[in-house]
Amino acid sequence: MIELEKEHLEELNHWRKVALEKTHEENREYHRILIFGWHVGHYPEKEVLLDKLKAATKEKDYALMQQIFFTYHKRELSWNFSSGYDHCYLVYRVIPYLCCADYDEIYRAFPKELRLSDNGHSMLVNATALLQCIMYKGKYDEQKVIAKAEKYVASKQPIWYRAYVACFLSILKEDAEMLSEKLQVLCDYHSRQDILGFMKLHCQYAYGILVFAKHNLSEECFKKIKLPKHKTFDPGYMEWVFAGQFVRKSIYDYKAPFEELNLVYKMPLPTTVLHQPYLNDDRVQVSPQAKKAYHMDGKTMDAQVLDYVIARI
Repeated sequence: MIELEKEHLEELNHWRKVALEKTHEENREYHRILIFGWHVGHYPEKEVLLDKLKAATKEKDYALMQQIFFTYHKRELSWNFSSGYDHCYLVYRVIPYLCCADYDEIYRAFPKELRLSDNGHSMLVNATALLQCIMYKGKYDEQKVIAKAEKYVASKQPIWYRAYVACFLSILKEDAEMLSEKLQVLCDYHSRQDILGFMKLHCQYAYGILVFAKHNLSEECFKKIKLPKHKTFDPGYMEWVFAGQFVRKSIYDYKAPFEELNLVYKMPLPTTVLHQPYLNDDRVQVSPQAKKAYHMDGKTMDAQVLDYVIARI
């Protein structure tokens, strides 16, 4: 554990003051405001996490590396979910999380009752459909999903996007050679992506996909996969993960009056819930197709976090 940065603590105190101006500590709204502020604020500062990750990487301190991954990803996946997309939003967030958390949490992010994704970026929609077919064999029309994904992979979309979808396609097809090739492409193009510096140092997408593949491919097929050779991929870290090493805790230990944030880190991922917010809303001027679209029900999922925290404080 490390000490909270001064700026981080100041921001938390700001949100606590906002919460207390509106309600009191025993009220559910107080906890909602505090957790919301922790999530949307600028801290933990990603540059601070990056500096610590660089040091841990240099020392091959895999436990600390994983703690830092977990500190970042768990915060991203705990609150205030995207309202513009359906669950395809999660395929971009949950996969990196698999390299620092219990694999079984993926079943909370993608429970069996979910429909196939159809509201979001084409890369995410295709990757999610393939992921669901892999997780729940025989539930969906695999040939239709494969045909759509193959069309996307052969398109003129950005190389990294196509490689990401192709990784899931290769797992569904149990094609170790294709998966090896596309994992290499992910790492080769990873640092060129317009993403935060913290995510560039390690291709956590490649780590997460390998964890996903290990749980869904036969041992014989998995052994044929060639690991990427790139500065953003540490095979030693993957070996450490496959040995069953999971720290599963933040690098921060929140003290009073912010202890509930430790509980957010301890909680399993919220179970994904979808809804159709515009279906029966005559006030919203949207197309008939948009009215029928499914979105992540962030309000209900946030309530799961509040229920968990309030029951334990």
